Amino acid sequence: MTITNNQDPVLEQLTILKRQAEWTGQILLSNPLTAGAGMKILECAEQVSLSYNSPFSPKPVTFYCKQRQCPICQWRRSQRACAEMHQLFDHRPDLAEGKWIFLTLTARNCETWDLRDTLKKMKDAFQRMTRRHFWQENVLGAIRYTEVSVGQSDPNTAHPHFHCLLLVRPSMFAGNNYMSTKRWAAAWGSALQQQYTPRVQVERLQGTPQEIRAQVVNWVGYSTKARRDTPSAPWLITVTQQLKGRQLVQVSGELGTIAPQFNTEDVADVDCTAIGQQGYQGATFRWDYQSRSYYPV
Repeated sequence: MTITNNQDPVLEQLTILKRQAEWTGQILLSNPLTAGAGMKILECAEQVSLSYNSPFSPKPVTFYCKQRQCPICQWRRSQRACAEMHQLFDHRPDLAEGKWIFLTLTARNCETWDLRDTLKKMKDAFQRMTRRHFWQENVLGAIRYTEVSVGQSDPNTAHPHFHCLLLVRPSMFAGNNYMSTKRWAAAWGSALQQQYTPRVQVERLQGTPQEIRAQVVNWVGYSTKARRDTPSAPWLITVTQQLKGRQLVQVSGELGTIAPQFNTEDVADVDCTAIGQQGYQGATFRWDYQSRSYYPV
């Protein structure tokens, strides 16, 4: 079986990500403090096998470097996170009948060298907010994702923010317990203990159980997406150092009880031993550094 990039969308996507990974890896390799991460990223997904045993899109079987700044691994993390959320809904169909909120909490942009301290302050603020009466009474469970992007007004700064999926009581959608965007901003600003009102975004997920499920999974994918901006080399090197050892996903409440695996940042359910086993159907490709594309082997 011979498959070219133009014929297989999964391989085409991997090609785009591998090219981005080369750029990222070379930048990190240029600095002694991030050289190890850079080398691992450059070695990521050098050989890929696509399994066609599944009736769905081909599953890539490969070596993943598991580095946070690797576009390939972040893409795979996002796929896994969405799959785990689907499994949760399969196990607990009643969750699709519940009330969900997708909440984005921001803070002012910070210097890249101050990112670690800024994230700690944001984490402490989030913990303070979860101890407030309105949260204790109305939020049943939460998944908090940390994302750091390039500052729009100043590309030398970092824009840290939280994407939060909240499972809440129905009373939070109306009446005295209803939390408008203004009330969320006030609550988050108070928790941050800063002299400004932070920007927040709130979306209440509504529809049929099938629609709710689709929206939740969509927001999981959005919150764990691979980097879309193009940072400078100094930005990427400093942010990589600042994020080292930080937990970027945290689940709490009822969701923490029934889905503790959401706390992990594992990349993939990779089983390279599947290649060569009886019944395995697939095609194998290797990365060519000159043409910057995959070729069949």
